Amino acid sequence: MQLAEDKKKFNLPFHVVKKLDISKRKYWLIKFIGIAAAFLLAGLLCTILRPGTFGTFYTQMFLGCFSMGGTDKFNEFLLCFALLALVAFALAPAFKMKFWNIGGEGQILIGCLVTAGLCKFMGDAGINNWVIILVSFVSAIAAGVVWGVIPAIFKALFGTNETLFTLMMNYIAAGLIALMINVWVPNGSQVFGVVNAGSLPDFFNFKYIFGVLLAAVVIILITIYLKKTKHGYELSVVGESANTARYIGINVKKVTIRTMILSGGVCGLVGFILVAGYHHTLTSILASGRGFTGVLIAWLGTFEPIQMVLYAFLVSIFQRGSINAASYVNMNTEHFSAIVTGMFFLIVIATEFFVNYRIMFNKDESKPAKAKLAMETVPSYSSEPASEEAEVKEEKVVEEKEEKKAPAKKPEAKKVEAKKAPTKKVVEKKPASKKPVAKKATSKKNVKEGK
Repeated sequence: MQLAEDKKKFNLPFHVVKKLDISKRKYWLIKFIGIAAAFLLAGLLCTILRPGTFGTFYTQMFLGCFSMGGTDKFNEFLLCFALLALVAFALAPAFKMKFWNIGGEGQILIGCLVTAGLCKFMGDAGINNWVIILVSFVSAIAAGVVWGVIPAIFKALFGTNETLFTLMMNYIAAGLIALMINVWVPNGSQVFGVVNAGSLPDFFNFKYIFGVLLAAVVIILITIYLKKTKHGYELSVVGESANTARYIGINVKKVTIRTMILSGGVCGLVGFILVAGYHHTLTSILASGRGFTGVLIAWLGTFEPIQMVLYAFLVSIFQRGSINAASYVNMNTEHFSAIVTGMFFLIVIATEFFVNYRIMFNKDESKPAKAKLAMETVPSYSSEPASEEAEVKEEKVVEEKEEKKAPAKKPEAKKVEAKKAPTKKVVEKKPASKKPVAKKATSKKNVKEGK
């Protein structure tokens, strides 16, 4: 109704219709066009800022992701891809259950905080490196669980808004890191420093490979959990309808808390990998927005494993590739990467409109000039005779119907009269039958008198 009113108000030559269904071929065609447009606009932006660098941008973008010639660019790309995918998979179970966990960033940071603290103090105590790794691994996951289950408990028991609750937990986690750095580093630098104890080892001459393999294993396990287990089915039912879940005997509160334990624990694992396997230090911005980026990846992937992996791969190309291209053409790497990645998300999200809706052009209003000319040539009184003729026709039709109905009533009236006639004759015969009786009575009186 609102679209129809807007169309009349603004005289729009089209209207929007919601699609009931769309084929996979059309769906992926629309998505491919959006992704290609994002790559094209990224190159145009680089050309505008640095003229003559259109081809150079794509070359350096590719080298920044897949170059293996004595640099760590490919390894960093793999780790970036693995961590983004892991965050998306951590948030997907909660989103699938319609629990909007926007606190992935804070859950990652709290995992970073616990890992960095344990690595620092256990390393100073001279404890074995593998023991530090194991303790840090378990503690980071536990910290993420605690940070994720707090809003889940309040949601299950008191019905609080999980979006605001988890969002506020992000700021608390960042504030805790700043506070603990101030406590652990009392001098004026306020820099945590590099921690070598508890660092993840490298395998097969690949740097960061331990974190990549760990993330891959967890992603596979979460996929199995969502697709093949009873718990995965239960959270899907809760996401479809909480009332239906209660009706068939599912404990919604239990599912909510259990799902957030999984989501928070995996985010805490991401914090462990960031500290022990990549940065080896601690800052309040160590997560680098991965928690919020994971939200977009999970949503664009519609919580499906293959699509989430695909979008994590593309986002990693835009992030790492644009950093290398910006560095090559002497631009600010951090800001340019943020702009290019934001353009990618904006364009791909815009394609959702064409996935869900169709623009239909109005046939009658497609030629406004001809319609206007036709209205000018028709006399103003042309509509009056047409209306009078219509009224005359309607009157004739009504009269014809009445004439058809009138003769149909006459035979019915005759039948009624015919039925009533015999009843009258019977009534007239009754007094006739009494007269002979009266004569007989008089005759008997006369006989008596004669005697």
